[in-house]
Amino acid sequence: MLNFRKLTWQDKDIYTRFYEASPVHYAEYSFFGLWAWSHAYPIEFAESDGNIIWLRSGGPLPGFFGPCGNWDAVTDWDKVLSEFQPGDVIYDVPAKVKDILTGNSRLRFSDDRDQHEYIYSVKDLTALKGKAFAHKRNRVRAFLTGYEWDYYPVTPNDFSQIMDFQEKWRAHRMLTMTPDEAESLADEDRAIQNALDRWGDFKFSGGMLKVDGEIVAYTIAEELDPQNIDIRFEKAIPEYAGSYQAINNMFLKEQCQKYTWVNREEDMGEPGLREAKMSYNPAFMLEKFQMEIL
Repeated sequence: MLNFRKLTWQDKDIYTRFYEASPVHYAEYSFFGLWAWSHAYPIEFAESDGNIIWLRSGGPLPGFFGPCGNWDAVTDWDKVLSEFQPGDVIYDVPAKVKDILTGNSRLRFSDDRDQHEYIYSVKDLTALKGKAFAHKRNRVRAFLTGYEWDYYPVTPNDFSQIMDFQEKWRAHRMLTMTPDEAESLADEDRAIQNALDRWGDFKFSGGMLKVDGEIVAYTIAEELDPQNIDIRFEKAIPEYAGSYQAINNMFLKEQCQKYTWVNREEDMGEPGLREAKMSYNPAFMLEKFQMEIL
């Protein structure tokens, strides 16, 4: 039987060992990705087989998900799966785990397109060459030529300015939002504050664009591994033409040239978000599946 317990800050080291052993590093499964949002989506975890961890979410989206860890090292999947009951559904199962288990008569898989993570070439999003990137290139140019701007890497000295900007950005967005959407933004604010409070405990980096000394766009990213950087938070004032495209491009150009891939996470099934993420021409998707125990 799986012995679930609450994921806390004290579990960071043990959880990270499993995450780093994973053959593929999904942004969703990094310790920060789980812990930073645990105020809204409490997480429990349970070790299994000595090689993987299963997760269980509470809050508004309860359920099992995973696994995280070295799934290639699991030698007896039947024993591992016997820890679940018929009717259990495990969400966000990595594609390579699905490949390993395809053909198991106890399992039924379905695609979970809303949770696929978008992966882009850092080289492509830096250069923005060719017809496919013409619109993005034009938007970046509109910002760079339309304003007197400065770019700065984020340092701890900037944290209070970032949260001041975030408050203004959220207040503007809330003018047209439903109460549920406003609550979601408040949860995000807390996750951003968690990132700033624990900046030195993760492999974070970030950048800001300023006009007349005021932040008009910023991004905060987490290194998932030496090849992959994940964009955790990215905000801009849309009234500054091209500001979103400019912070995206400038951050990668100035601070991310050592990485091959940039992860911009899932679209959660939101049509506008999906359109925006697809418009950047992903190199590939990190697919996830739902797995039902029969």
